[in-house]
Amino acid sequence: MFVYILLTFACVHAQITLPSHHQLVELVDQGIKLLDANHDGIIQMSEMERGWQYEDLNNDTMVSIDEYIKTFHLDPAVAQKYFDVYDTDKDGLLPHNFLFQFMHLVDKNHDGQVTDTEYLHYSISLAECLFGHGTHGHSANCDH
Repeated sequence: MFVYILLTFACVHAQITLPSHHQLVELVDQGIKLLDANHDGIIQMSEMERGWQYEDLNNDTMVSIDEYIKTFHLDPAVAQKYFDVYDTDKDGLLPHNFLFQFMHLVDKNHDGQVTDTEYLHYSISLAECLFGHGTHGHSANCDH
């Protein structure tokens, strides 16, 4: 589900630095190719479900921050920033119905489909929103 998390971040002195924009595009594209199993350019709910099953390590229909970290081999600081965006009730768990909310967030033109392009743009803008890009960062009120 969170293929954009495949991004590799460099953590130096507790500061997270994004790869260049071009590198982000390449990394997210690689992740999309894994997620879009039938390579039709549209990320189906069934493909998102497959990703969810990969993340839900204990099969309890919830993804915890620990599962999130383990699944994507993330630095905890990186994982927590992403996780906090989606864990709106701050209980440390993402319920299965989150998939529908996530699909709605990514589907910017609200046509009921998530295209590879929408997923790419959403993933990159979220990464840049959370961790800044270039020499400046973004505020916590990003549109995600």
